[in-house]
Amino acid sequence: MDYLRHAAGLLSSALGLNSHDDENQQSEKASHVRPHPSGQPSPDDVIKIALLLRQKLPGDLIPLILDFAQLWEVKNVAHSLRPDRVGELQAPKLQAALIVPSYLPRGAVRRIRFIIDSRDQGWSSYPEDHGTYRGSWTWFEAGIRGLDASNADDQATLLEPVDCQHRNALDVEHRRLCLQDATRYKYGSRRIVTNVHAGRDFKKHVVEWDLYHEDDDVRSMVKELKGGHRIEVGAHARFPGWCNYVESVTVEIECAMVRRM
Repeated sequence: MDYLRHAAGLLSSALGLNSHDDENQQSEKASHVRPHPSGQPSPDDVIKIALLLRQKLPGDLIPLILDFAQLWEVKNVAHSLRPDRVGELQAPKLQAALIVPSYLPRGAVRRIRFIIDSRDQGWSSYPEDHGTYRGSWTWFEAGIRGLDASNADDQATLLEPVDCQHRNALDVEHRRLCLQDATRYKYGSRRIVTNVHAGRDFKKHVVEWDLYHEDDDVRSMVKELKGGHRIEVGAHARFPGWCNYVESVTVEIECAMVRRM
C-alpha cells in the first residue's frame, strides 16, 4: 500500500511528526499538502490514513488534518440532460439541479464543484473584447434553495429533478420562483462563470466553492448545506444578439469522510 504510506507520510510531515525536520521545512511541506496524484482515495483508504494518524495524535485533530489535505468523497452528481441554447428571451434557464442527500447533516459538505462547457454566439460588434471576459453578456449563476428553514415556501416550491419531457414547464416555474427572485435564496443567486466574449469554441470552466473560498458568503453557504437543500444552476443571456450555448453542466458535492474519531 505505497499509496497509503505516501499520503500518511505527507500528512505526518505537515504536522511535524518527523522529528528530524526543522520548523521551516515543516512549514514548507504543510503548504504543499495535496491529495495523492493518482486521484482521490477511496473511503476505506481514508479510514486507514485516519487510523495511522490516530496512533500519534488526539482524535479531535484527525478530521481537521483530513480537511487540510482535502481528502473528501464525491457524494452526489447532477448533469444537464442535453445541449441547450439560451437567448435573452429564454433567460434565465435552469440547466442542472442537485439535491443534497437527505442523510447528510449540516456541516458534512466540504465543496461544491461546477463543471460548465459553453460558449456565446461567437461574434459581437466589439472586436477589442473578443477572446476576453470583458463585456460578455452570457453567464451562469447558482443558488441554493432551502437554506432558510423559517420560510415555508422554500420547502413547498422545491422542484423535482429535471425531466426532458417537462423541460419547458420547469423552466417557466424556475424563472418565476427562483432566479428572478433573489429572496428565494438566502445568499442570492451568485455568478459562477462568464463565457469568453465572442468565443467560437466551447470552453470548459471548473469552479469550486469550498470551505477555503475567499468569499465569506460562499464559505457560509457550503457550511450550512444539509440534506434536502437544492443547488440550482441557471444559464443567462442579456441584450439582443447574445446567446448562451450550453454543451453541458455538471454539479458535484464533496463531503468529509471522517467527521469525528
